[in-house]
Amino acid sequence: MSTKLSKSALSKACARHNWALQWCWNYEKMQASGYAYAMVPVFKELFDDDETICRNLERHMQFYNTHPGASALIFGADVALEEAGQPETGDSLKVALMGPLAGIGDTIQAVLVTPPFSIIAAGLAAEGNWASILFSTLPVFVLFLLRWPLFNYGYKQGVNVINDVSGSGTLDKLQVAASILGVTVMGGFVPSMIGATLPIKLGTDLLDAEGNVVQAAKTLQESLDAIFPYLVPIIITGACYWAIKAKKVKPLTVILVLFVIAFVLGALGWMA
Repeated sequence: MSTKLSKSALSKACARHNWALQWCWNYEKMQASGYAYAMVPVFKELFDDDETICRNLERHMQFYNTHPGASALIFGADVALEEAGQPETGDSLKVALMGPLAGIGDTIQAVLVTPPFSIIAAGLAAEGNWASILFSTLPVFVLFLLRWPLFNYGYKQGVNVINDVSGSGTLDKLQVAASILGVTVMGGFVPSMIGATLPIKLGTDLLDAEGNVVQAAKTLQESLDAIFPYLVPIIITGACYWAIKAKKVKPLTVILVLFVIAFVLGALGWMA
């Protein structure tokens, strides 16, 4: 058994994990097959006989499931512990971190990165701008490439990586910051993406002797904007969220209801 893994073994293990973690994803073991596959270069250097290698690979065929990107951090720390001859600690670390890091990874990708860039890409695509392809694909590549430095960080930290995921750790603070920033960004896009207006006139237009409009009557939308700008989009968004979360209405049903309401009010001239 070697005491120090070579750079080649670490590079192969990292590449296998980052590329193949979910290639054999299944409902029984989730990501276990990909995780064990990534450990092969590590065990081939740590052990000389095939029986010991197979026994250790079988140990990593236990249930494992977390965010693929955040998993690189767990894998790096686990490799360091395998190298140090502490496999039991590594197994415990996997179980302890796969849940919290799944939440952190999902928050960063699904709240902070994907929605804002997707909205920007959709707006550019509507204008026929080729840059929409860049905005929709570049974040995915960046998040994927970050798996390599995450692996290196986890490998250097070893078991100490648990401190970073604890309540006072930097990763926990990053999750909170990502959630706040993501919600803030999404809130800022609500009025720009939901352009519902109520052009219902309150009163009549003031006409001159020749029938020309001297002073147009204020619309309901103008009155609402004077009190609370973008009130209608905010109410619509809040109602949709309430229906989905509180009343367990399916998102597709909410979309169809909005379509029908918008079509009817638009035909009547009550909404633009």
